[in-house]
Amino acid sequence: MKNKKLLAIILLSLSFCFVSGLGYGEVRGWPDKEKTPLMFAVLLDARVNYIMYNPSTFLNVFIDYDSDGETYQQLFPEGTDTKGKICLSIIDNRNIFTDKSRVGLLDSFKKNLEVIYSFIRVIATDMDTDVVALFLSKEEIPLGYFYQGEYYL
Repeated sequence: MKNKKLLAIILLSLSFCFVSGLGYGEVRGWPDKEKTPLMFAVLLDARVNYIMYNPSTFLNVFIDYDSDGETYQQLFPEGTDTKGKICLSIIDNRNIFTDKSRVGLLDSFKKNLEVIYSFIRVIATDMDTDVVALFLSKEEIPLGYFYQGEYYL
């Protein structure tokens, strides 16, 4: 009886060893390196680095490249050209834009955009010509934007 139990334990443990090894392999659906644009990967890396270097003060930031000029055009006022620019959507998840005067709000926009820009400086060599930013409240209500070196409410 003891030999049968011992044999059963050995067979069971061996079967678990072989079965658990079958789950390893190639991940299906993972994008090929050739199909993933380098710009997307670099901008995603910049977003992650911004969050990791500012763990207690980061804002919710979305960074994207508008190649055709139509993807983000509707978010900005008329006359704002987003074609070929890096578009930032900065959402105030920490309520740092609330209860500020006009001057204080513009200063806060400037400080936060400069911090975020330091992470995309590799791609956007000139902030005034390469970057368009939209500042949103926690409820995603537009508060202001940055375009061609100027901050607007």
